[in-house]
Amino acid sequence: MRVRFFGSSKCRECMEVFILLNRFSIEYEYIDTMDDDDKTQNFCDDNGVEELPHLQFITDADVILQHIGPLDEEDLIRYLISIDI
Repeated sequence: MRVRFFGSSKCRECMEVFILLNRFSIEYEYIDTMDDDDKTQNFCDDNGVEELPHLQFITDADVILQHIGPLDEEDLIRYLISIDI
């Protein structure tokens, strides 16, 4: 399982997600949505990223769960349990 995290350093809720992922030692791929690169913006569009933070929990190549918006510790733990980490 891996986590793909779409966020921005200018987003307060995204900073809280950084803290949670690091506190639980969860490896993640970070996509900076403020990157003006067309490739990054197309990738965000392809993944339906319209609100931050946006997290995707991925196994193999499949997104099995998504979370959009602020994330608290209880929700993160619930997600980790539900996908049996």
